[in-house]
Amino acid sequence: MSGSMIFRIALASLLAMAVAGCSTIREGRKIDYKSSQTLPSLEVPPDLQNISSADRSAAVPAGGTTFSTLTSGREDTKPNSTATVLPVFSDMRLERDHNTRWLVVKGDPETLWLRVREFLSAQGLIIARENPRTGIIETDWAENRAKVGSGAQTVLARWLGSLYSTGTRDRFRVVIERGSEAGTVNIIISHQGMEEVVAVAGRSGAVGDVDQTKWQRRESEPALELEVLRLLMVHLGARDAVAKKAVAQAAPKPAEHARLTKSGQGTSLNLEEDLDRAWRRVGISLDRGGFTVEDRDRSKWTYYIRYVDPDRKTKKAKDDELRVTLREAGKGTTVEILDREGAPAVASTRDRILALLHEQLK
Repeated sequence: MSGSMIFRIALASLLAMAVAGCSTIREGRKIDYKSSQTLPSLEVPPDLQNISSADRSAAVPAGGTTFSTLTSGREDTKPNSTATVLPVFSDMRLERDHNTRWLVVKGDPETLWLRVREFLSAQGLIIARENPRTGIIETDWAENRAKVGSGAQTVLARWLGSLYSTGTRDRFRVVIERGSEAGTVNIIISHQGMEEVVAVAGRSGAVGDVDQTKWQRRESEPALELEVLRLLMVHLGARDAVAKKAVAQAAPKPAEHARLTKSGQGTSLNLEEDLDRAWRRVGISLDRGGFTVEDRDRSKWTYYIRYVDPDRKTKKAKDDELRVTLREAGKGTTVEILDREGAPAVASTRDRILALLHEQLK
């Protein structure tokens, strides 16, 4: 029997198994992640790179109200992986503020920190970075295999790995912070995405002359964030029907307008909402935009970020450290970009960051 005949028989057998297995596939599944640590390495764009975990351990500004106030006295900030099964949380709700949604849970942050880590692992996501002091957990880049296709494609993808690829990768950042109500915790999930695009097309069409591709950033998906929140609710103890109803009620609505104004004094970003709501929306916008948030101080309405301006001529590391500060302006809120010392940032850097935030907030 020739080699080509053997290959045809093997392929036909595999297709038959795929078709037979289609009935076992969970219908309507939207998430089925496979970490990029088991996939070919990704060339991440510079604006999506993170600082090292050592840089994340910078001291909290004096008087700051951060996650550290909730975990004070702990010598070891790493959660105990050998912890026993934790209780379910029956008192939770999904809150919505225009296109921003977050989960409010009655409980303590330390216990919920462990449960969120447990949830991410159950979804096939590997935790790349975490910092209990700032309340941030970030996953590794992963491929959502639920997007591969349906029927035989899905089964074949499980058998043959990268034969069927989505050409996209997702990463999630989870913020766990104390809620405005006593005894509650807010859990905010933001999504970042990349997609594979053709950089140089193959010309000859001959064997081996393939397209050269690269990875570039794609828009965040609020619907995917909402699906992850729904799964988290179920993981924490909510009935699936209750979680689905909460998600339906939290369907996206048009976001409140943000105004980007240019004048002789420079560019300003104004939100028609109070400081509390603006704080939450700006924080999620920073996460969705791929900014590195080193710390947060709600008492000063300030986010401490690191941003490398591609147009800046100097390459001093201290110039990358910036503050995004919110201040009350009448019935609304103004967003300011300051340098590490609290002075106005370089105009080009300020304008670029405000424009990126405006894209997320408008």
